[in-house]
Amino acid sequence: MKRALPILLLLIFLPFLTLQAEETPLIFELSRHDFGTIAEDGGKVCHTFACSNSQRKPVVILDISGGCHCTTATFQRQPILPGKSCEVEICFDPMNQPEGKFMRKIVVTTSQGRMLLTISGTITPRKKSLAEQYPMQLTPALQIESNHHAFGYVEHSKPIRSSFGIYNSSNRTISLRLVPTEQSGVLDLHYPTTLAPREQAVIDFGYSLEPTSGIYGTLSDVLSVEVDGAKSRYPLIINGIAIDERKNSTDKEWQKIQLSKNFLKFGTVKATFQTVSHTLAIRNIGLEPLIIRHIECSNDSFKVNLKGDKCIPTDSERTLEVSLIPAQCDFGAVTGSIMIVTNDPQQPVMRLRVTAIVER
Repeated sequence: MKRALPILLLLIFLPFLTLQAEETPLIFELSRHDFGTIAEDGGKVCHTFACSNSQRKPVVILDISGGCHCTTATFQRQPILPGKSCEVEICFDPMNQPEGKFMRKIVVTTSQGRMLLTISGTITPRKKSLAEQYPMQLTPALQIESNHHAFGYVEHSKPIRSSFGIYNSSNRTISLRLVPTEQSGVLDLHYPTTLAPREQAVIDFGYSLEPTSGIYGTLSDVLSVEVDGAKSRYPLIINGIAIDERKNSTDKEWQKIQLSKNFLKFGTVKATFQTVSHTLAIRNIGLEPLIIRHIECSNDSFKVNLKGDKCIPTDSERTLEVSLIPAQCDFGAVTGSIMIVTNDPQQPVMRLRVTAIVER
């Protein structure tokens, strides 16, 4: 009886297995192709996929889509008769595509179903023109590759640096001056004070935090750009988030933060109210003491107050009070984001969204 059971199951599901096989309208000899290394400015590359009709009736290729303008397809529009072969040519244009490895999924839609082809390869970048390298015009004479850089996490004891590429597009020597309008106090900045005609240079910058600095949370630096004494309308913006040096927590959970809420909704509040407050719990579910390094809010309408010590022992919690003074707000929606920085190596930054609607 036990031996008969698999045979019985096979007889039951055999029609479905046959149907599954018949749902593949075209059989491709190979469904993947690697172009290898190709140059961005080397022109289109093409590959022909050979296939045959496995159905008992004609199959029509209705459409072939690669998901972007960089891929095109050439295929037979007439019905492919049972047992007959056909070819599908897929071309890829690497121009203006990101350098490095790429992979594109090609969807072949037929009158009897869909199939998937894959092309891949590695793109080597072309030499870009100066206009492409420095697309942003700060002044008539000065071009820059970008005016904003976000470092993300900036760890204590781990200096981090980057740069802005700049170019003097004029036929004269220009003077350059960067004037801080917003300072973190820890930005290290180096740049040339003059640029010769058609000279390319860099504005080099970075953050370096000592373990004893006590600096946590948002690092923000805004620099006004002056060329020959004339101010550019676009400043340079550099930012990051200062956190502890992160430990390797693969073998231990160390400190681990948990919030009782990730969203605080004050709902509708009257402008006549003096203060409206909500609370949430910050809990340490790790194996070491959790230290709250910094708490900040993106909207000054909301005030935060931590009840108790900033050091939270394991399996303990602290209460965070969030308050709103409606009388100091404009009517309508009030939104903000509260950032909590701790020594949790896995999630050093937690964000809490806060909303309210102030009405008369």
